[in-house]
Amino acid sequence: MDKMDVEIMVVKNDYLFKNYERETKFYNGKDFLIEKIILENFEYMRRWNAEVNFDYKQPITYAVILNKNNEIFVYKRWWKSSNNWETRLADKIAIGIGGHLDKEEYLENPLKEWLLREVEEEIWLTSKDIDLVEAIWFINNEENELNQVHIWAAYMIKINNDKIKLLDWELEKWEFLSVENYEKMINSNKYDIEPWSKILLEPLKQYLNK
Repeated sequence: MDKMDVEIMVVKNDYLFKNYERETKFYNGKDFLIEKIILENFEYMRRWNAEVNFDYKQPITYAVILNKNNEIFVYKRWWKSSNNWETRLADKIAIGIGGHLDKEEYLENPLKEWLLREVEEEIWLTSKDIDLVEAIWFINNEENELNQVHIWAAYMIKINNDKIKLLDWELEKWEFLSVENYEKMINSNKYDIEPWSKILLEPLKQYLNK
């Protein structure tokens, strides 16, 4: 089936921003109830419709993977994408794994369960490798049309080993980097890093320094 014809999770902006100002902002997962709002009010819509419907946001799960040395998983996408709509992400460096949430029944927490499935499918992690999964940040960005129809749910996944194997052909190469070295990579301006991975730098530093 064409990816654009799949039904995906969406949430009305009226629910998401009923109690919060709609702006470009990080919402701390512990202080704001956005995860609860999404889980209580989501519905499904064909992706081709959702991409141009500005009354809704598509939750995108985004897992930041941290090893036992507090190093983050950094990877590069291949220069070619399997879907024309995803060429905007091709050939970029990122620290998050995840994606849209396809329609599926009988999931207790679709956000977390879909996220873990994506991680398992793309980098071969299993439940025994994972020590912690928690919602850390919800990222809302209103700067362009792409961002205006998405909201990113960033989760921290702590793992107990570095045994990662890329299973998705669209992921080209990877390494674990300290946050300091990742920041140097961003500041060097030598690398094409996807915007959400840049945005996560400061809250990631705060998380590790708490």
